[in-house]
Amino acid sequence: MRSLADPDLEAQLTDRILPSRARIPEDPPAGDYVVIDVTHFSTTVVELFENGAEYVHVTEERGDEHAFAEEHPKAKIGGGSSEEYTPTEGYDFFNSPTWVQDVDVTGRPTALTSTNGGAAVTDLRLASGDDVHVYVGTLANARAVADHLDGAEKPTYLVAAGSKGKPSPEDTVGAVVIGRHVYGDSPTDEERDLYRQIAKLGKAPKYEQKADIRLNDLVEYDLRFSESAVVPKLDGQKLYDVGSE
Repeated sequence: MRSLADPDLEAQLTDRILPSRARIPEDPPAGDYVVIDVTHFSTTVVELFENGAEYVHVTEERGDEHAFAEEHPKAKIGGGSSEEYTPTEGYDFFNSPTWVQDVDVTGRPTALTSTNGGAAVTDLRLASGDDVHVYVGTLANARAVADHLDGAEKPTYLVAAGSKGKPSPEDTVGAVVIGRHVYGDSPTDEERDLYRQIAKLGKAPKYEQKADIRLNDLVEYDLRFSESAVVPKLDGQKLYDVGSE
């Protein structure tokens, strides 16, 4: 088993990880792109599918969800959160894997975006041609995404969405974990514990000053490793779960 000290593995990951949304090329080369926004867009998308959503429509701008809901009366839509960490007026949920557990999305279309992960999905969609496929990954579905892409002819690029154009530790960790699965070098239990600790320490001190739901998002959902078989893939503006294909 290789480790990150292996220069070949390090070179492969360095070549294929985009350390923030800001590093997405204006003309992305052909390949499979996995957008990783662990806290919380990617994990929320996975949980929407785990709870039976038909698809997730990724809006270009926050606010576009209302027009989508008018066209799709059964839809549940996500937006911003209040200071009390409840959905802002007119929305059914916000970008929280915890909150969506109590929203009835079974068989329903859903819609949301986010300033980092959702925006990265849109950036890739608008900049790319038919030779670019976009997926959403997080720690919870790391192995499932890698297994789905196993044997793909095109290269796999890992977009660690980051925050405000800068890298975020949890997204970098997510990219490394998915990348290691892609290259057949799954992390050991000890390495997973270390990765989890890095991701947790990057966010927990901040979330401890906020509502309990944010710490719950992190501990109960964001930091799970490969527990989900969901593989969200973009088709037009919509993400569909292709994990069973």
